[in-house]
Amino acid sequence: MTPRPLTSYVSDGRELAAFLALPDAPGPHPGVVFHHGSAGLMAASEAGISALVAAGYAVLAPIRRGHNGNPGPYWEDLVTSPWGSPRMGDELVAALAGECDDALAGLERLRAEPSVDGERLAMVGSSFGGVMVLLAAGRGAAFRAGVSFAGPSITWPDAPALQQVLLAAMATTDVPLFLIQAWDDVHLTPTYALGAALAAAGRPHETRIYGRLGSEAGDGHGVFNKAVDLWLPDVTRFLAHWLG
Repeated sequence: MTPRPLTSYVSDGRELAAFLALPDAPGPHPGVVFHHGSAGLMAASEAGISALVAAGYAVLAPIRRGHNGNPGPYWEDLVTSPWGSPRMGDELVAALAGECDDALAGLERLRAEPSVDGERLAMVGSSFGGVMVLLAAGRGAAFRAGVSFAGPSITWPDAPALQQVLLAAMATTDVPLFLIQAWDDVHLTPTYALGAALAAAGRPHETRIYGRLGSEAGDGHGVFNKAVDLWLPDVTRFLAHWLG
C-alpha cells in the first residue's frame, strides 16, 4: 500500500483522499476505518491494514485534512504556542477536533460502500489516529468497537487539555474500546489512565501492553506497524466479539 488516493470522501466541504481495500470474498463485509498518525497515511501501515483485510474486514483509510497533500490546515500549523503551554494544549484540542470531523466523515463514507455492512463498523487508529478513535467514541459516533494503538502517548504529559477531553470521553462513551501499547512506547500513562476511567465508568473495554519492540526509546510507538503478529489475534478476537 502507498499513500496514493484510491477513493475520496467529503468533510467540511473538502474532498479528501482515502485508501479503500476490500476482501476478495463477496460481501457484505464488516468494516474498519483506519486512522493514520500525525504524519499522515504512510506505507508502513500497509502490513496492518492488509492483515485486517485478510481477516475479512473492508478497510477504509481516510486521509485527514492537511495530510498527504489534502486541502485544509495541517495540525502542526495550528499549534503555534510554546509546546507544553496551556494555550498549546487548547490549540491541539481544537486542531484534533477538526480532524475528528474528518474521521466521522470517513466513517460515513465506509458505511455507504455497497459491499460493506454498515451496521458492523469499527474504528482503528495509530498514534493521533488512536486519538481519533477515542474522540469519535466520545462524540457518540455510530461504530460498534474501537481500537487505539499508542493513542496520545507522545503528547500526554504536555497537553493536560487533551487529557481532560479524552478522560471525559471515556466516562461517557458506550463504544467498547481496546487500548494497545508496547512497553517501549514514549509514555504508558494513557493506557493506565484512560483504562481506569473506562473501568470506573463501567464501560466495556480491554487494555494490553505488549513487550519491548526495539532498542531505542520510543520504538514501541509504532506497535501497529511493527508488531502485527502480536496484536492481530487479540484485535480480530475483539472485533469479532463486538461486530459479530
